[in-house]
Amino acid sequence: MNETWVTLGVMCMGLGGVVAGLVGVVLPEGRRLGALFALISGAGVGLVVIGLGALLAERNEPTELTFFVASFLGLLTVCGASWAVWRRAAGARPSTEELA
Repeated sequence: MNETWVTLGVMCMGLGGVVAGLVGVVLPEGRRLGALFALISGAGVGLVVIGLGALLAERNEPTELTFFVASFLGLLTVCGASWAVWRRAAGARPSTEELA
């Protein structure tokens, strides 16, 4: 069962990369760097959770479940930050009435 948590954690990290990559592709020119910041935020959250998990663990090492939880929270952070970047970019686009 321990390998399952690690595998799911790696899948969450991969999905975070896919989400940030797809958002970066569809963002307009000049706004694509926001997708990278979403990815960095997710990685930061994951590292914080792994560190806290290691501090709270009996052997001072993160467990496989801690790794999964950190990866999952990192994925949620990437999704949330990507959504915020997308909404911000959508609000900055000129409407068709402004172009006419």
